[in-house]
Amino acid sequence: MKEFVQHPIYGEIVYNESFLTGKKTLTINGVDAQPVSKNEFTVEGKKVVIVGSHLVGIKILINNVAIEVSPKPKWYEIVFAVLPLIFLLTWGNSVALCSIFPVVGGAIGGALGGIGSITSLFLMKNAKSLIAKLLIGIGAFVVTVLIAFALALLIITLIA
Repeated sequence: MKEFVQHPIYGEIVYNESFLTGKKTLTINGVDAQPVSKNEFTVEGKKVVIVGSHLVGIKILINNVAIEVSPKPKWYEIVFAVLPLIFLLTWGNSVALCSIFPVVGGAIGGALGGIGSITSLFLMKNAKSLIAKLLIGIGAFVVTVLIAFALALLIITLIA
């Protein structure tokens, strides 16, 4: 994800983080920062430290000046993101509830819920409007639960 910030002292800050590899690049006022380690860079003799990631919010520290590049997730984004995980972990481990609407639980349900939660948070962070974020959260919940339902039916069919 590429983020742009205009700072009164340091000018335009361009931060890019690859979602798949986690590789980070940084440009401050048109000058490419040289990586020292995964989260530390130098630019024109100044030490730059990157704190956080795209999912939890990003701050850049330049000479102990904190610059927010990407905001932290809002409370409703976190709530909607953890719903698939909580639902599958509770519903999938109850025999009475699974007799009504079967879903996978345990390790498979937890892994599926975790993937659904991370995907939901990532997509909601990229959306701009509140309505879009809420629709993405609800949609990710429904899709995750339907996949867990389909897997449960597949397992039941294979066992029976």
